[in-house]
Amino acid sequence: MRRSLIFVIITIAAVSGSQAQLRGRDRNAGSVVSAPVKTGPFVLGERLSYDVSWSSFVVAGELTIETKSRGPFQGIDAYHVTAQAESVGPVKAFVSKVNDLYDSFVDARTYRPVHAEKHSQHGKKREQTSITLDSERHTARLTDGRSIEIPPDTYDLASLLFAVRQIDLNPGRIRTFSLLEDDRLYTVRVEPEARDKAYTHLGTYDTYRLAIKLVEGREIKDPYKLRLYLTNDSRRLPVLLTAEPSWGQIRVELTSTN
Repeated sequence: MRRSLIFVIITIAAVSGSQAQLRGRDRNAGSVVSAPVKTGPFVLGERLSYDVSWSSFVVAGELTIETKSRGPFQGIDAYHVTAQAESVGPVKAFVSKVNDLYDSFVDARTYRPVHAEKHSQHGKKREQTSITLDSERHTARLTDGRSIEIPPDTYDLASLLFAVRQIDLNPGRIRTFSLLEDDRLYTVRVEPEARDKAYTHLGTYDTYRLAIKLVEGREIKDPYKLRLYLTNDSRRLPVLLTAEPSWGQIRVELTSTN
C-alpha cells in the first residue's frame, strides 16, 4: 500500500462521520458517553472536526467534514458530502503542506456513490481528479475519460465507511470492499475484532474495534495496523482511528461538531 493511501483511509474514517449527528459530550476520561439514536444516515448541515496526531507532534493535521445538501444530481436524488484534510502547524511548515478536498455525491436510495471529485495539494504538486460510477452496469468513468469495469461493491471515500458501518460487527464476520481512488482500485478487507473502549477528547466510548487491511492478490497485508473504532449503538459513529506506519504513529479522533 502506498503512503498516500494511508492518508486516504484515515480520511475515510472522518468522512463517514458526516452520516451521523453527535450530541452530548463528556470530557472526563473515566466516563462513558452515550450517543443518541440515529435519526438518519445523513444530517444536512452537519459539520464534524477531527484532529490528526502524528508521531511526536501534538496535532499534525485536521479533517473537516460537512453534509452540504440533498438534491438531484444527474437525475438521481443524492447527498452532497465534502471532506477537507490538511496539514497544520510544524508539519505544514517544515514537513509537507497537504490540502485535500473531496466532493462526493451519494445515491440517497442505495447509498452507493454516483460521482466524486478530488482537489489535491501535496507540497507544490496540485491535482484534480473525478470519477463517475454506475453500480448497475458495474462501470466507472475516470478522469481521462476511460471507462473501467468495477466490482459490485465499489465505493469512493465518502461512501465506503457508511457501507462498513452497516456490516455485521460480530468478530469473524469479515467483509471486503473495493475502493476507487486516484483512478486505481484497491481491495479493502474489514475484520471486526472485538468490543473495546475508545478514549477521545470528547470522552470514553463503548465501541467495536475493526481492523482495516489491504488485499493484494492472495496476500492479506496489515503493515500499518489500521484500527477503526465505531460506537456500540445504532449510529455506529466513528470516533477514533489509529495507525502504526513506519514513519510514525497516527491517531485521528473526533474533537467537535456543530
